[in-house]
Formats: sequence, structure tokens, C-alpha cells
Amino acid sequence: MITARPFRALHYDGSVVDMDTVLAPPYDVIDDEERDQLYARSDYNAVRLILSREADRYAAAGRDLAQWRRDGVLVRDARPSFYYYAQEFSMPDGSRRERFGILASVRLEAFSAGNIMPHERTFPKAKADRLKIMEACKANLSPIFGIYPTAGAEVAEVSARTRGGAAWIDAGDNRGGRHRVWRIDDPASIAAVQRGFADSVVFIADGHHRYETALEYRDRRRAAGGGEDEAFNYLLMYLCPMQESGLVILPTHRVWRGGGGTAAGWEQKLATAFSIERLDVADAEALRTRLEAERDRGVLGLRLRGQRGALLLRPRDWSQIERELSGLAAPLRELDVTVLDAYVFGKLLGIDYLRDTEAGVVAYTHEDDKAFAAVESGDAEAVFLLRATRIEEVQKVCLAGEVMPQKSTYFHPKLQTGLVFHLLDEAGAGADAGR
Repeated sequence: MITARPFRALHYDGSVVDMDTVLAPPYDVIDDEERDQLYARSDYNAVRLILSREADRYAAAGRDLAQWRRDGVLVRDARPSFYYYAQEFSMPDGSRRERFGILASVRLEAFSAGNIMPHERTFPKAKADRLKIMEACKANLSPIFGIYPTAGAEVAEVSARTRGGAAWIDAGDNRGGRHRVWRIDDPASIAAVQRGFADSVVFIADGHHRYETALEYRDRRRAAGGGEDEAFNYLLMYLCPMQESGLVILPTHRVWRGGGGTAAGWEQKLATAFSIERLDVADAEALRTRLEAERDRGVLGLRLRGQRGALLLRPRDWSQIERELSGLAAPLRELDVTVLDAYVFGKLLGIDYLRDTEAGVVAYTHEDDKAFAAVESGDAEAVFLLRATRIEEVQKVCLAGEVMPQKSTYFHPKLQTGLVFHLLDEAGAGADAGR
């Protein structure tokens, strides 16, 4: 079970700022150009908190958050609430979808408790950065993205009833998304949501680094004398049903920058384990279409610099791959991303992709066109295109107590920062729990 509770959100005052100008994507998908664009949108854009361009960005974030509160730009809700969040977005093919979930204050737990579970491994570098932001602001600025397989029927009933009314926030973002938020603040609905989640488990879809950072922050505050019911024992989480039709996973492709023609002999090595079909495709979309049509396990797409078209790789003998990956749990061996990272990189090509990721030799993108463009421009020697991991594969791995390789999934789109903030420096849980 998870402990979800309402909280008094810190949020922008819509009469002081234009909500269309203050939202921002999470810090880890913002490059320097987009950060400058977000800075220009508003003096109060949330990017100034999560990815400040000041020399000491942590001190700047803490200073700005405090100043915005003093100036009334940010205000605190009078009553504890859950917040129902609808996110409308564009798919890569231009179609529009909408995803729904509830923003809640969720009690932190170690993964070993089995109630909140990761689905992929993390890189340590990002956690140190986010801890400094948390210490400076004493707040969760961006929600963790959680998905749950089941919850009580009351959660769905409250959700449907809530979105039938007028939204409290209705704002756009810099990427063409629309974000609507409703308060759930009546005692009966709050109690129904809490009961509904009481027997649920949650898988982290996005925000693993920030969740682990929150655990570290909690432990530091407890060691300094903080109690187990204070606000820092909880974090801001978006809870989305696994059956939600707007829940989208995109693949995360591997871009090999290499150097000195290191990919030159790859085709020969790959041919020992894969049948290779040459495709006369002009773009990444055509290769992805072919990939998605395949039904066998471990099928990969490959584009090499200096070659026309692309290659479709099909395992010659699946039992051979299984033997090579016998040290991994069965749900992991089934994944295309495991075949690529552990078998192709690790066994056939002799590449330590984790080390090379830290060194910038391996890069990641969920955009097919960007992957191809990196090869065509000479910025990369090769790119492997993957099919998207399916949601049932994520569930299978999590329930087996395993985690996928880093960058196995890309839940699209990312949640926006700036709709509500979750304060961590409260006198006690009672202040936010409405008891």
C-alpha cells in the first residue's frame, strides 16, 4: 500500500502572472537554447528554480523562491487538496492525446518495502545536483511520475466527477501542450481517494533520480532531529492509472559517437549473431515503421555513417542470446534494450556503454529524426533504433523485483513544472493533512 495525502500546494497567483508563460519541462530535457527561451517568457518562469543560469544556481533558486513568496507571486492554498491534472499533448505523428492523473503528497519508502518500485537504473551524477536544489528550496519543485496497475474504484469515480467541472488552472506551455488542474478538497472525496490508494502499489515511470534524492534528503533531515511525520517524509507525486489511454512510451535510441572509425567492423561482428537485412529507407520514420512491424524478440535497427539506407538486425538463434544473458532475470532477457545494451554492446562489440555514457561517447534520444541526423551530419558513427518498451513489460520487470537498464523508456510527454509546488519545511504533517 501507499500513503497518499492531500497537501496545501504552493502555486502561482494567476492574477499576478500569466500562467501560459511560467511553466517549464523538467530540468533534464532542457538544453541551453530552450532555457534562454523560457527565461524570456517570464521573469517568474519555473526554469529559474529548476535550472537557473546564475553562477550559483542552487542559491539563486532558493533566493528566487523566497522572494516570489514575499512578493505574492507564489501563494499557498488555504486547504489541503489533491490536484487532478489533465495534460494534453502532441504525438510525434502530430495527433493529439490527453493523459489524466492525481497530484498527491506520497509518503517516501525504500524500494525494498515493495510498495513504490523503480523500473530502471539511474546515473549517480544527477542525484547530487537535485539534492542541492532540494536543500536550497526545501520543496519538491517537479512531481515524480508514478503509474499504478490497480486502485479502488473510488479513485476513478472521484476523478470522473472532478473533471466534469471547471478547471482551476488552464494553461499552455512552450511546446504546445495544454495543462488543466482541478482541486479535490471536499472531505468525502479526499477520504475516497486515500482509501482507493491504500492497497495500491506504484511504479516510478519518470523521476527515479529525484525520488532517490528525496530519500537522501529525508534521511538527512531525520538525522538532524526531524520527526517521522513532518513534510519532508513525503514528496510530490503524479499518480496515473496504468490503463490510462493517454499513457505513452517512446523508445530511447542509442547514438554512438565513437571516434576514429570505431564502428567500421561492426557489421561483421553483428553478422555472427544476427541476420542482416539491408533496407533502402530514406529516413528514420521508414526504419521505425519496419521495426514496429516485427514480432520477434530482439530485433534492432542500425544506421551506420557512410552507408546508404539502414540495417534490420534479427537474432539468428534466440537460445544463444539467452545463454549469454543467463545471469539476468527472465523478464529482463526479453527486452530489446537488454539485447542491445548487455548483449550487442557488452558481448559482441566489447563496449561498456555506462562508462561511455559518462564520457559522452554514447548519447540517447527518443526522436527518430535526431538519431538519423546525428549520423548524417557526421556527429555520430552509428545509431541503434529501438522499438518502444511496452507498459506490460515494465510491469513484469517491476513485479519481479528487477530494474531495466538506464534509459529503457521515455514516458511522453514529461510532466510540467510550475503547476503546484510541494513544501518540505513544515512544522508537522498535521499542517498539511488537514487533521
